[in-house]
Amino acid sequence: MAEQGIKGELDRLKLEDHIPLRTPLRVLLEASSYCNFRCSFCPHGNSEAERLMPRSIISTALAKKCIRDLTAFRDKVKTLAFVSFGEPLVNKALPDIVKMAVECEVAEKYEITTNASLLTEALSERLISAGLSLINISIYGLNDSKYKEFSDAEVSFDEIVRSIAYLHSISGNAQVVVKISDAVCDTETEQAEFYSIFSSVCDKICIEHAVPLWYDLHEGEISALDIYGNHVAHKEVCPVPFFTMSINASGVVSPCCNDWKNMLTMGEANVESLESIWSGTAFRDLQRRLLSGGTSSLYPCSNCKYHEMVAIDNIDPFRSELLERLTT
Repeated sequence: MAEQGIKGELDRLKLEDHIPLRTPLRVLLEASSYCNFRCSFCPHGNSEAERLMPRSIISTALAKKCIRDLTAFRDKVKTLAFVSFGEPLVNKALPDIVKMAVECEVAEKYEITTNASLLTEALSERLISAGLSLINISIYGLNDSKYKEFSDAEVSFDEIVRSIAYLHSISGNAQVVVKISDAVCDTETEQAEFYSIFSSVCDKICIEHAVPLWYDLHEGEISALDIYGNHVAHKEVCPVPFFTMSINASGVVSPCCNDWKNMLTMGEANVESLESIWSGTAFRDLQRRLLSGGTSSLYPCSNCKYHEMVAIDNIDPFRSELLERLTT
């Protein structure tokens, strides 16, 4: 039976002891910024926002170049995730890209996050064979009608369950995590049903609290609890740009997984090396500005709640020390 817990990794480095990192701990290499769902909470589900979101499917050439660049870092990346804003299974070349990265040994773990609606037995076999370490699966209802209501998607819930069960049966050393939001599973009866359906077909199972995340979409919305169901801890500084590099499908490099408009461009992976971007002026200037003025000092971070609602690390108590370290 699956372990109940949170999706986040609790066995973490003390970030404040390692800044500035010579290698990002987490790299997002976005397979696709397109999505086949239109979830109500997401930019993909907002027609005005969707027009503003840059969308692309990463080319094999760009993916190969980025993977080659990752081999130049002095350390292995802790986690390479083939996802950011879209549904990675939209990219038909995903298994080949994963296999390429695994064969180059650029990371300790390789993962995706998917809605599983495009998962077939053949694709599951290719993904596991390619070497994925972790497959995060997001569930958006416990029946077809709930999926339609929440994600505007015509799916067979029973088929999704069967696909996940098959994936888990062949997963080997790969971990399968299944999660759902309490926005679509908010009663004790529904939550018990969720656990009953999925506990035997995954390794970890989670119910997350629905929180306002996306800047410019949920302004003014307040949640007393974070995504893990804990009371929100106030933070001035977002820790994410200190350990994350997000390479969007077009090649634009952002400092986090929440910059859905690509407002904070750190570099261009098509023409620059990832190492030079990570150690470059744009990343360092952003980190120093966050430490000196907090997230409220710059847009779009000032409208984003990810640092309080999702991010686990808290580097606020070390701001002065870290700022001095980054300016000497």
